[in-house]
Amino acid sequence: MIERPYDGCGKCLLGVRRLSRVKAATSSPERQWEDVLTAAASVGGHIIGWADDWELSGATDPMSRPKLGPWLRDEKGLYDGLVAAAVDRLGRNVVDCLNTGYKMRDAGKLLATYGHEGPRDHDDPTDENRFTMEAWGAQMELRAIQRRNRNATIKTRAAGRPKGKPSYGFHFVRRVIGGKIDHVELHPHASTVIRLVARRILADPEHNTPSSEAARLNRAGELAPADRAMLKTCGSTSG
Repeated sequence: MIERPYDGCGKCLLGVRRLSRVKAATSSPERQWEDVLTAAASVGGHIIGWADDWELSGATDPMSRPKLGPWLRDEKGLYDGLVAAAVDRLGRNVVDCLNTGYKMRDAGKLLATYGHEGPRDHDDPTDENRFTMEAWGAQMELRAIQRRNRNATIKTRAAGRPKGKPSYGFHFVRRVIGGKIDHVELHPHASTVIRLVARRILADPEHNTPSSEAARLNRAGELAPADRAMLKTCGSTSG
């Protein structure tokens, strides 16, 4: 059994998965799951749990990630190391990746990634350099993605076209029907809804969570931003 509870064998590993954008069509979570299990088996280990950080940028420091962070801060219990599908699942920042790698080494824990023969060895100069190069490649890819997104945002805003959807509680405003987007402003109804959600969660975070609030809004028949946009009339000046 490659997935089983902690048993003190010395190779009880935490599976690490991360994805910036989760879409219905993506198969990345399943591929990462398979790769992590393969990597764990290759070092004779087994998975005791999963630190799945979905909808999270690779630029986020692993120590502050919602699921992985508590393990790295020794707040979740005993484990003997980390195993990920690739270095870029640990992060897309050289410093963050190296800090995580050295933390595992200094704590006497294992670090394994799919496609690498055996555990990562940061005491071996060759292996350390390879890890650093893979982390550097992940960082360069992140920088390229950020640059493309910035350029696309500048161009679409200059053309008055939407890039993505407005945040919940806001809507696009056009001065003329079918014209360019002039600006973004608070939606008179949706903004009051999201403010109430925030007040409820802050007042009682133990019983009111984002998931429970989403279920409450669904029961109340509140429209999601995408549904509200579909219902706009031909005479509306907002989108």
